[in-house]
Amino acid sequence: MFSGWAQLAGGASFEQLTGAQRAKVGRIGQLADQFAAADKYVFVSPIWNYSYPPVLKAYIDSICIAGKTFKYVAGIGRVGLLSDKKALHIQASGSVLSPGSGAADMEMEMGHRHLRGIMDFLGVPSLEGIFVEGMAETPDRAQAIKEKAIRQAREVSGRF
Repeated sequence: MFSGWAQLAGGASFEQLTGAQRAKVGRIGQLADQFAAADKYVFVSPIWNYSYPPVLKAYIDSICIAGKTFKYVAGIGRVGLLSDKKALHIQASGSVLSPGSGAADMEMEMGHRHLRGIMDFLGVPSLEGIFVEGMAETPDRAQAIKEKAIRQAREVSGRF
């Protein structure tokens, strides 16, 4: 069922919620517990409108739970609770948008940048990125781009 809070943010207790509300809040608690229990995280996403799909954003929203993945400390503020974790983000894009690529619209890329901010928020000290990009922009290089990404994934997996 649900473990964690006796009282929800709005002041209501878990028991005051309807059955449907308890099921939804309970599922969010399960997702946050599952995320906190993992040793490593691998996020794989395409670029959609310079970010990632809404389902990934919804998942991220469900795991950012005070008391489970971060906490508030008087005099300090927010402290992430996942400082012993590692994360990897594999991001695919038809054009070239990755940080450091020199692409003119790189500043518009928000997927990896947002995920980095969230990992920082949760205390995860390491987020590596593998950017599989440019296959639509340069279809003649698609095979080479794919092979480069596979090499990078093998390299990262060796130290991950």
